[in-house]
Amino acid sequence: MGGASLGMSNFIHHSAVIEGDIELGEYNYIGPFCYLTGNLTIGDNNRFISHCSIGTRPEHTEHWDKDGRTIIGDDGTFREHISIHAATTDGLTRIGNCVIMLNKAYVAHDCIIEDGVTLSCGVKIGGHVHVMRDSNLGMGAAIHQYQVIGSWSMIGMGCIVPKKARIYPGQTWVGNPVQRLKTNEHGLDRFNIDEYDLIEETARYKELVKLHGL
Repeated sequence: MGGASLGMSNFIHHSAVIEGDIELGEYNYIGPFCYLTGNLTIGDNNRFISHCSIGTRPEHTEHWDKDGRTIIGDDGTFREHISIHAATTDGLTRIGNCVIMLNKAYVAHDCIIEDGVTLSCGVKIGGHVHVMRDSNLGMGAAIHQYQVIGSWSMIGMGCIVPKKARIYPGQTWVGNPVQRLKTNEHGLDRFNIDEYDLIEETARYKELVKLHGL
């Protein structure tokens, strides 16, 4: 288990493999055949159901042999066969609080997934993507590298988000390539979002887009 710090209140199945520089909080469930590795910090009260792969080296032609950092927050649910890759050199892959990843969802190196995001079955997130808070990505959606997904977005199942798309907050998006369908009234009502919240998050979205060079 290397330099692992595993806490006293965690359930770790006997078939799970934990190696590397691991810092594990409290009240986590690590299910059968999960693999936790690398420079990895996990918060409290997360559930890794089974066959989860967390912190493995990035799929990157120049940095595949480097161990960047991976941080996972609190109260997350990670279903069967999900994958979260470590960042490239000196980078960070970060998963926020209350994130749900359903089976076979994939988050590549250097991604930021903010609080309250849901990644449904088979969602694929390319490297350096930033998914803003409380967004919901439907089954099989695929997001191009360096993209930014605005807060309270609903991305329809099978949706393809290419490099030049602009996914503004609070909208519903569908299709290949992606296009706006309508305002995500359900999401905005669910999180009690008013027009001022939406204006502020749209401004933050535009700043993130600039940072990503889009």
